[in-house]
Amino acid sequence: MITTNNNTTRQKKTTKPQQPQYYQEDDGGAEKGDERRLARERQHFLSTLLLFFGFMFLLLIYSRSSQHRAAKEKSWLHKTNFYHNQRLKGSKEDGWLKDWKYAGEHIEHEEEDGGKEEMYRWSDARLLPPLPGQADKSMPLEEEPQRRHYRIDRRRDPPMAWEAYADEEEEQHMMHPDAIDYTKHDYTYPTLLTSVPSTNNYPPLEPLGDLLQRWPQDELDTPPTPFVEQLLHFDYQNSEEMKIAVLFRNAELPFKIYNIPEVDLATKKWTDDYVGKEFHDPGSGKNDLFHPMKALADGHADESLDNFFSFYKPDLWSVPKMGPPPSISNDWSYSKWASHARYADKVKLPHNQRHFYWQAGVPREERLQSQKYWTFISRDLPSFSSKDATFFGFNPKEQKGIQCRFGERGVTAATHYDAGRNMVVMIKGAKRYILSPPIACPKLGIVTKKHHPAWRHSLLNFGHMNFLDDDVNGKSMPPEERAWLEIAKEAPSIDTVLKAGEVLYIPSHWFHYITSLQKSAQCNTRSGRHKEGNPHFGGHKDVLACVGGGA
Repeated sequence: MITTNNNTTRQKKTTKPQQPQYYQEDDGGAEKGDERRLARERQHFLSTLLLFFGFMFLLLIYSRSSQHRAAKEKSWLHKTNFYHNQRLKGSKEDGWLKDWKYAGEHIEHEEEDGGKEEMYRWSDARLLPPLPGQADKSMPLEEEPQRRHYRIDRRRDPPMAWEAYADEEEEQHMMHPDAIDYTKHDYTYPTLLTSVPSTNNYPPLEPLGDLLQRWPQDELDTPPTPFVEQLLHFDYQNSEEMKIAVLFRNAELPFKIYNIPEVDLATKKWTDDYVGKEFHDPGSGKNDLFHPMKALADGHADESLDNFFSFYKPDLWSVPKMGPPPSISNDWSYSKWASHARYADKVKLPHNQRHFYWQAGVPREERLQSQKYWTFISRDLPSFSSKDATFFGFNPKEQKGIQCRFGERGVTAATHYDAGRNMVVMIKGAKRYILSPPIACPKLGIVTKKHHPAWRHSLLNFGHMNFLDDDVNGKSMPPEERAWLEIAKEAPSIDTVLKAGEVLYIPSHWFHYITSLQKSAQCNTRSGRHKEGNPHFGGHKDVLACVGGGA
């Protein structure tokens, strides 16, 4: 019995008790029921989903913090974009914006005799400066800037008529068979001088009216052939020629430079696909979430009812007093603008149809930052963005940043001057520059009233000079504009075609009037004011006498 009991006792001690179900060994789910297997799969899915959203949240925080750091280093960005992001809502100016947005593509009207007179946007007499010797009868102006920027949204609009004929891809970019590619046009060049002339025979100037009669502004495909260049052209990779170029730069005389390796590289690199990916999309309002550290450039599109663009300060322009401004901004992306520019080349867009212009800029602060915050403009043009002196940015302390202008066929910028010594590089296409020295200021119709939104600029379309004696197209020209153009056609001037790969030096206070001859990309940087100028062509004192204080 004892043995039995002991055996029984040992048997009880060694017998493995049955475990509850929830302590049973996990066999990987092979013997689990469908319900528990589905629960396990749901739990795995939810965990994966939670990890994904957690990762995205952390990435978003990282992106925002990166952008915040960049914004702190680029505080200029907020100032630059403040007015750009303003829109006119609920104001009495809304009506004209709607009229502008849906204005016809071609401006013309039927004459009583059945013919057609081409219609032009003549200069508003109220906005022109008083003629020499006459009292100022212009309207009183707003002296306090207002928070306004003239912009329309087009993203939700139905496709515009041109879009049916536009090229979808850059590779399809084809110019009209009768259009001239000015990067391949015939040119003749002057013999290089070895020293700066002691007289006023360089550059050779002639009346502005003669230039525009020989090659009318809007007749883009009838240039002189060959085009006779009269500005000196220096080879950047020829050290002896560059020594002479420095002498002409110091003498405040215009000239051109070619054969610049970094510019030639940019010319090849700046395709529409590349440039389009390097700009913020101004109308999307989206952050670049997956490239938080990539520095994207800021730019925007402007549009005009024809090909003429004149600078003005939106915060000083009052539509009730002045009428619609010369141009307004829209919310296009660079890629949309580029598509229209290719279309303009393809169909030889007429001068009196709506034109578009892409503007961008790099403030001087960018070159002082870490290069990881540099935009493609600074990266691809190192001689323009360098903190150290180069031939093109030769006074870094006074460098004002880099401005870039992307033009389409026919786009014309009204004459104006820059106080800074200006190096202009053409990266794509070609533009015609008409230069006038500071002593020509009184003849160019420059706005001299300081609180005028176009102060220091002109509102005259010099292309209208060819209608002064035209009894059909010019008969409706306002007498004030006609009188100013009669004066302006005598302004001493010289023209040049600046084509891809070239740099043009424009001295301080020299006026420049620009027409884009085809789809083009141009950037410039300025290196401080040269007050004395040139003894034969004038300088700051001449512009000061013309424009007044603050010039």
